[in-house]
Amino acid sequence: MESLPAEVILHIISFLEVRDIVRLTQVSKRFYSICRDNELWRNISFQASPWESDRRSRTLVRAPTPVPDPRVLEIQRRAATLASSKSTQQTAANRANGRVEKEASSDSSTETRRLRALANWDPSYPNEKVDWYGEYIARHGPISTSWLQQPTRQEGSTCETYEIRGMALHHDSNGSRVVAPLDDGSVCLWKLGYEINSNGSDNQRKGTIIGRSKVGLLSFNDGSDGAELYSSYSKKKMASTAVVECLSVDSVRNKAYFAVHKGLHEVDLSTLQISHYEKYPFMISALSEVTFPTPLTVGTTHSLHLHDPRRSMNFCWSDTSCTDRVDNVANFPASSRPKNDFYRLLSGDEFASPFAQLFHPGPLAIHHVPSSGTSNGSSGEIFVAGRFPSLLIYDRRSFPKLRNTIHSGARLCSLTSVPYPFRSLDDREMSPQAVQQAKSKPGKTLIACGEYNGKGSLEIYGLSAEENPSLAVAGSTQSLSYKNRVSASRSKLLSVATHGTRLVVSDGDGSIRWMERDGSTLVRRWNINQYEGSEKVGIFRSLSTEAHGDVARKLVPVNLGEADAQANLDELLVWTGERIGVLAFKNRPQFGSEDWEQRAETAEEKIKRREERIYSETMRRALEKQANEVRFVRGLGARVNDF
Repeated sequence: MESLPAEVILHIISFLEVRDIVRLTQVSKRFYSICRDNELWRNISFQASPWESDRRSRTLVRAPTPVPDPRVLEIQRRAATLASSKSTQQTAANRANGRVEKEASSDSSTETRRLRALANWDPSYPNEKVDWYGEYIARHGPISTSWLQQPTRQEGSTCETYEIRGMALHHDSNGSRVVAPLDDGSVCLWKLGYEINSNGSDNQRKGTIIGRSKVGLLSFNDGSDGAELYSSYSKKKMASTAVVECLSVDSVRNKAYFAVHKGLHEVDLSTLQISHYEKYPFMISALSEVTFPTPLTVGTTHSLHLHDPRRSMNFCWSDTSCTDRVDNVANFPASSRPKNDFYRLLSGDEFASPFAQLFHPGPLAIHHVPSSGTSNGSSGEIFVAGRFPSLLIYDRRSFPKLRNTIHSGARLCSLTSVPYPFRSLDDREMSPQAVQQAKSKPGKTLIACGEYNGKGSLEIYGLSAEENPSLAVAGSTQSLSYKNRVSASRSKLLSVATHGTRLVVSDGDGSIRWMERDGSTLVRRWNINQYEGSEKVGIFRSLSTEAHGDVARKLVPVNLGEADAQANLDELLVWTGERIGVLAFKNRPQFGSEDWEQRAETAEEKIKRREERIYSETMRRALEKQANEVRFVRGLGARVNDF
């Protein structure tokens, strides 16, 4: 086997079952490298995909006539041969040649159909790096849920558990951490990836709390008064407002933004102290993600603002006449900017307001769409969704003008995007060359989820990438769209995110669904309330613990750096409104509540611990007595105290 070329071994391996291929990786380094071939696992993922299963079913349904039995055809050919006047040898030769040509033609047609189906299914794009071995595990492997350490406070004999009121992910050179506000107004940090201590070691367990601020840091004021002014009313407001999108993290500047009522708190994650505070005219209902150097976009119930961290501490947009009445949309504060400020040079307006007015209250999601082909750079477009029938499109270069709208009709609550063009369901029969050409075109895809007539709605909008820099306006226009309001979910969809080459959504029933990028084909599903062993998928056994009747209110993919990408492959953060879990494709949970809670000793354990203490005391006295005797002998009768 060692003398065979790698291509021959790979062809032989392609006929094996997945179990056998996994076992074969343990033979040697050479077999490990061959068995982890990316193209091999791409084909395996395709053959095991629900998309291919549906295609085969459609092919059988569309078949006009049943395929005749090959044995019957052989009898008919032999009968025709006996009736012919040609010689037996010539007839046999012609028959053999015809059979070979027919079989070759049939094999070529089958392979052509397979390659066409593979090209139309492949969810990856030309410049996208995909580990298909990890993709297969994410699509068919086991699922386990591990819950982060719950913050507690000891009051006498009782232990109070705090609820977690949001979630965001922070990356830096020392590792990855989860940032979240608690219902007592404090900020808490958890270890997620590797964490280097001051002595250069990594001895902290994953999922443990590594930092926590003072109580009342997030309050109605700038937090300088601390816990003394953090009343029960403030705590109630904190619990009802600082949730889901009202938290955003800037990993480059090591800052976190928390929205509480009308105030935006900028917290330094190194010191867990407030570095900036800004007050807005209305209650903040949504925050965008922060990707340096793109600034934060703040959405209140009636306005949209671009956050400027250069403003002075305790800056306030509102004045004494400002009110947050829902039915009074015209009562906006006067602009504090002069008419000759730099903003007018950018927009070309005679005078522009420093914020955009929203005449339909209630934005729930704000998303910065990245540039085509990249997940880091921003195109300048701002998409806003909420309790209104259309998606609002702004451009940072001409803000606050409304550049465009996309009608939806649903109440959308979560947005995400893919920096690649969208391919509709009508393009399933394209040739491989046409698929490659369609994927190479510049474009972006906006993905939204929410509720429509009491059911879940998953909506995908293809955006073209035509831009005209001279006009300084958003050039993206809607080219294709797809709305899945039938099979997405029977209840409201709460969150949507991109997870590898798949889309992942959560609904009000506690289910998490992974779907293909077409928004229609279901890859797999998982309920975070499942008990251990309640589902078996593929060749693995799925595992879940600690069922509580939770729902996943927010999903955040764990996209870690190169240092710990393998250790945290395709993990997913899940926030239920009270606690945070890590969903991973592993055989068993990585950690759980038993790792953090101190279990009370039973009577047998107390007796055993007492016996061990008595035994250790007895052995100590015996060793001391023996040492005294040794000293006595060495001193030839002298007293031990003399030495």
